[in-house]
Amino acid sequence: MTFKSVIDRMVLNTVQKEAVLYDNGPQLVFAGAGTGKTRVLTAKIAYLVEKGVLPHQIFAATFTNKAAKEMRTRVESLINMPVNGLWIGTFHSMFTRILRRESTFIGYNANFSIFDTNDQTSLIKKVLKSLDIDDRSMQPRQALGSISRYKNACITPQKLEVTVKGFYEQELLRVYKAYQKALKEQQAMDFDDLLLNAVLLFLQNQEILEKYRNLFRYILVDEYQDTNAAQFLLIKLLSEKHGHIFAVGDDDQSIYGWRGAQIENILSFEREFPQTKVFKLEQNYRSTKSILSFANAAISENRYRASKQLWTDQAKGNEVTIVKYRDDRQEAENISEKIAAMTAGKNRGGDIAILFRTNAQSRPFEDALRKRKIAYILVGGTSFYERAEIKDCLAYLRLLVNPKDDTSFDRICNVPARGIGDKAREVLQQTASEKGISLLEAILTCDITTLGSRYQKGFTELKETFQLLIDLYNQHESPPEILRQMLQLSGYVDMLTTEDTEESSGRLENINELVNAMVIWSGENSQKGLSDFLEEVTLVSDVDNWEQKDNAVNLMTLHCAKGLEFKCVFLVGVEEGILPSKQNFDDESRIEEERRLLYVGSTRAMETLECSHVELRWRFGDLIPSTPSRFLNTISESLFIFKDHSSYYGQIQAISYQEKVKNAKVSAPVTQHQQPVNQKEKKVLPEYDDFSQDTVEFRMGQYVKHKVYGRGRILSISGFGEDMKLTVLFNDGARRKLMAKFANLD
Repeated sequence: MTFKSVIDRMVLNTVQKEAVLYDNGPQLVFAGAGTGKTRVLTAKIAYLVEKGVLPHQIFAATFTNKAAKEMRTRVESLINMPVNGLWIGTFHSMFTRILRRESTFIGYNANFSIFDTNDQTSLIKKVLKSLDIDDRSMQPRQALGSISRYKNACITPQKLEVTVKGFYEQELLRVYKAYQKALKEQQAMDFDDLLLNAVLLFLQNQEILEKYRNLFRYILVDEYQDTNAAQFLLIKLLSEKHGHIFAVGDDDQSIYGWRGAQIENILSFEREFPQTKVFKLEQNYRSTKSILSFANAAISENRYRASKQLWTDQAKGNEVTIVKYRDDRQEAENISEKIAAMTAGKNRGGDIAILFRTNAQSRPFEDALRKRKIAYILVGGTSFYERAEIKDCLAYLRLLVNPKDDTSFDRICNVPARGIGDKAREVLQQTASEKGISLLEAILTCDITTLGSRYQKGFTELKETFQLLIDLYNQHESPPEILRQMLQLSGYVDMLTTEDTEESSGRLENINELVNAMVIWSGENSQKGLSDFLEEVTLVSDVDNWEQKDNAVNLMTLHCAKGLEFKCVFLVGVEEGILPSKQNFDDESRIEEERRLLYVGSTRAMETLECSHVELRWRFGDLIPSTPSRFLNTISESLFIFKDHSSYYGQIQAISYQEKVKNAKVSAPVTQHQQPVNQKEKKVLPEYDDFSQDTVEFRMGQYVKHKVYGRGRILSISGFGEDMKLTVLFNDGARRKLMAKFANLD
């Protein structure tokens, strides 16, 4: 097979073909939404391999593992041969691979742990406590966010020390230093370290940098607009010797500034990489003319962007619609009713997506879809690997790979219960500190009798369990078998079986699914071991977990939706304070990023696009006035059809139901972007059981006092009048359901 036949099979347009065949220095490909970005990247890799470049000499960075796997498969299909050795994957996964190879140069062993958000939070809380910093003055999440921004910008504690100002920054520097020290002691890195440490490795070791410069003859980068400072620097370091960098991206789809992405990287590419050849992919193969006209009009308001305009040969198609609803309950009910009608016809649920700015917006849509028995998938909810029982299992396994991982030890040392409480752990910590070893190493090496008679049984059980598991691991037993043995030896399965509740049964099912996943993974990766499995599941993303199903409607945030496409898109909550987010009102650059979110959401649609906003939105049990997004006001009315559903409810709610709630309470505080609600015009409002509010004193979030149970906070309210029920979280940690009329709450 000649490469000409491969090009012909790809059916590339003129600009796509030119970009693939060009090989005379740096390339920047502006690939607008739906213009065949993946096709060009795939063809470029196939072209290089056909030209004689060995697969292991190609470094192709993507932003999801899923995209990498799909691209590899397509390349192999194109050239009819495997591309073993091809470096293709996420930045984090590929630089993790390099760091494990060169770990000794940065003071780590090859089996270092990778801490996820939960692990980071646990560790930062300990750091704050050890430094006597009140977590109310510096919240753990706030501290981690600041540290993450420093790392993404390649600012180490040593660099920060030179520029730090003020008391708070000095405290943050102390936390940053202590946090990094604690990570190193546990032989662990967080996600940001995987890039920062790679930068430091290259900058501090010229021989290693030259080694990888010579190894990678071509650097390909997908979604270049989403790279941060660390990723840019890594790309620059690897490619500046030979200049073979092929960057593909779209500044109009740069939506990750909040996590460190720098749109400047793509807009300043020609300055950073002299003699760059620029290609613009502007022909869209995804959307109709109506949708593209709407999207182009929206994004044209941004001033900080490259000049380009999407176009298509496709028909005009359905007009874009903007719908105004009374409140978010009606919005969800009406849209779910439309979806029910669509799926009863020729459309499949998998062809439909409901996109929103924040995950919190999903709940009314989930309720409305469940009510109509419409299957759906929520992308970006609680991940399978974030569930407590799964994290417990993974913590056991991580300790086998890295015995210095004290954060994992803390999680499982008393799960199942062994009598190893806080006091026992303090005793163990003292012994470990004296010997300069980890907590697990202390249990395995010290005389258990010296740890106190009260804790001997628990420590002995844990020691014996890990001695047996370590033997299995050292004998290179398969990962699924190690997991099965761990579940039995630790008593974890017995704990859930003995509990014998619906919840414990569900947790057992999840554990069984973990075993299944590991068996399948081992079958596909026979040459890899337990550490490889743990690394892959730690670096998995929300979109990697998502699998489109024919019958299930897709619910996801706009951030999760990038790179995907659907026949029909409902873009909901297009309002001031949501899109754009109220947090970004005072920053023009962030407002432009919010506008790019609208653009990304609009260009996910292939045939039908509906944007919606509401007059009133439920917030903490009250109805708050809402106004349409400023972004909609800049789009010509000739590019969409406006429908006002705010004055009626169709067949969704019966009149008798409206009568039942005619005294519903409306709270209308006035803000900069809201107008007061005329109460006389808002007398009859639709209600929903779990958000219903009587005109009495109760509302969600309200603090109350019970004569027996003490103080608590109302979590939810259901029913009306004498049938009103309150779910209250009391200070003792218990949740209790109370009848409002009998509770006598203050």
